[in-house]
Amino acid sequence: MKVADEQWDEEYAGGRWQFLDNPEEQMRHACIASFIATYTPGEVLDLGCGPAHLLQWVKPGSVTRYTGVDVSEVALTRVPDQEFPVEKIVESVSEFDPGPRRADILIASEVLYFVEDPAAEIKRIVDACDYVGAVAISLVAPNEAKPNWERASNRVWSEIGKLGWQKHHSVRVRHDVSGTGWDLAFYLIDAKA
Repeated sequence: MKVADEQWDEEYAGGRWQFLDNPEEQMRHACIASFIATYTPGEVLDLGCGPAHLLQWVKPGSVTRYTGVDVSEVALTRVPDQEFPVEKIVESVSEFDPGPRRADILIASEVLYFVEDPAAEIKRIVDACDYVGAVAISLVAPNEAKPNWERASNRVWSEIGKLGWQKHHSVRVRHDVSGTGWDLAFYLIDAKA
């Protein structure tokens, strides 16, 4: 799926993505926050973070630094201040160069559909960091009402599978009323570039 960079700002400003604030959309963030607190507390690198919904779910003390990367400057203006340092970077996943940095967890939640070669881009970012402890990926789960998203998710999972990363944990969360669900996978990387 290809979306022009400037279109994201227009859509965030126009309210197109406001539905992401709904409670049923938050379950995946709660799962990721739980994983961070349990397995990978520390520095978070969140690709395609939007307005950083994850931050409302993180447990006190589990995040020491948060870096949110998103193509939409409008979305990043909505990232809430925290007690720990928050860095906001306006770039697409494909343009983002992490430089030397630590990421106890790198998150790609609902963003990899929009990346031409998602596995190569995630691997490039992991390899460019000084350290990556884990990678968390979230994609829409199969749903008859959303066949295009299902195809996109299957494509991404297939590509990620070719990286040979060992999946530490996976979970499917589903909102029964809306029928919306997500598949989340957590890969322990623990690697230096």
